[in-house]
Amino acid sequence: MAETLNLANPNDQLSCGYEISKFPDGQQTLKIVEKGYSSFYSLKNNNQGITIKSRLNNFKDLELIICANQCLKEIGVERVRLYIPYCTGGRSDRKFEEGGTNYIKTVIAPIINSQNFEKVTVLDPHSDVLEACINNFKGIDTIDFANRVLKDVLSHSKPKFADHLVLVSPDAGALKKVFKIQKATKIQNIVIGSKNRDVKGQITHTSISGLENINVSNATYVIFDDICDGGRTFIELSKVIKKTKEDARIVLAVTHGIFSKGLDAIFEHIDEVYTTDSIKEFESNDRLNQYGIFIVGKGHLPKLNNK
Repeated sequence: MAETLNLANPNDQLSCGYEISKFPDGQQTLKIVEKGYSSFYSLKNNNQGITIKSRLNNFKDLELIICANQCLKEIGVERVRLYIPYCTGGRSDRKFEEGGTNYIKTVIAPIINSQNFEKVTVLDPHSDVLEACINNFKGIDTIDFANRVLKDVLSHSKPKFADHLVLVSPDAGALKKVFKIQKATKIQNIVIGSKNRDVKGQITHTSISGLENINVSNATYVIFDDICDGGRTFIELSKVIKKTKEDARIVLAVTHGIFSKGLDAIFEHIDEVYTTDSIKEFESNDRLNQYGIFIVGKGHLPKLNNK
């Protein structure tokens, strides 16, 4: 019996069926369709309820989430959960300037809350503001993701890089996450980055505390963070590491890979990138390792998918 409606993967054989229509004025709508094991009767009488799984990259995605929820309610499904690994606007967790808006608090959260989901699950939320603003919120940490990354980093390593791993926190905001990874993985070495920005938000200086204490050569430095947008923060970190550790292997592990400037510039400074398909699926690349949340197959992360 179907327990999910997977908006990110219409080919998911375990998801109940649906069809999306688009109108000339831009409106999207959705209808549930009966297929095989997922009849209207079985959906309505599913005691465990239904989980809508979706990317939430923009308002178009939010429109379809609302349509899907309302369709399920019309059928008679009483318990509906929402699973959105990435939540659009997650970084806009405060009002940045006078005349602006607190985007999560006053724009996104009220819309989601109006749908009365039994649970709203987000993977590696950017800050505690999402939990404070979204009703019935559940955040998933990245320990399972981190464990898989580190296992694969070691398996991909040349022998000379296999013995020395260094965790890199890109800034103070990521430190809590990286300390948690360190505790779970028992990796001893950790360094902490910091950056200065000008009034326009551009990075003017990057430094790394603790780098002087890493006395081994041929180490693999694994940078962990929740989001990579353009990648400037991680490129600058890599430059600092390479300046004193010329033989370093540098790996970037981000839960949500936007890569708005493309990957070429990142690969000029970083050896490998690990991410999930929470934002999108990227073309195959021998230096990009993408784990499936929505798409079952190579690199699938079942512990993160079945939430």
